[in-house]
Amino acid sequence: MTKTDNEIEFEEASSTLAADGEDGFAERLKKLIALNGTVNALAKKAGISHSGLLRYLSGGDPSRKVLVALAEAANVDLVWLATGRGQMTGAMPKQSLTMLPLYDVSEFPGNTVIAQQDKTQLTELAFCRFWLNRNGLDSGCLKAMMVRGDSMAPCIVNGDTILIDETRQHIIDGKIYLIRDHGNLLLKRVQWELHGRLRLLSDNHQYREFDVAASEVEIVGQVVWGARLM
Repeated sequence: MTKTDNEIEFEEASSTLAADGEDGFAERLKKLIALNGTVNALAKKAGISHSGLLRYLSGGDPSRKVLVALAEAANVDLVWLATGRGQMTGAMPKQSLTMLPLYDVSEFPGNTVIAQQDKTQLTELAFCRFWLNRNGLDSGCLKAMMVRGDSMAPCIVNGDTILIDETRQHIIDGKIYLIRDHGNLLLKRVQWELHGRLRLLSDNHQYREFDVAASEVEIVGQVVWGARLM
């Protein structure tokens, strides 16, 4: 029976794995884990047990089936994974990226806010899943927003892109939060005051600070990242 190209490729990859050495494969496996964020994330995607993947990291010899599953899960070249020869991949695997919707933030007199009913999705931004996981960020709880306004300048300026983590609603003095107040969403630096009150501050001193009862506003989330064109 004539062998297919895939069968020949699988046999070459498997036969040269031992010659490549355990350390070489383990190092390439670490790169796959980095692309996917965690050992558990890669194991789940490839349909391999967590303990099994740890065994391969420690020098275990993967079967042909495992090699194929790992290569397909991480979208890398099979021969590269098994032997180290050739290129890892022609482009960054889509599986290593998370797409987040990007919303526009409009200017409201006296404050930088988002009018909830007028919030407009502009496009999507790609974030590295490994970077998000390393920083304890869950893509399902993040919102990317483009800022229009100067009330938080110079920390956040007009045109900046920011990430809001909606799981971080516990107030830490001095951090910047997205706050919902009477239908509007405001970006403010927040400090605790006596008697359960919050002080909301703008970094731009042209805008006044004010106090509100903590029970009267809703903390939507904390600003955890920002970027701008230099």
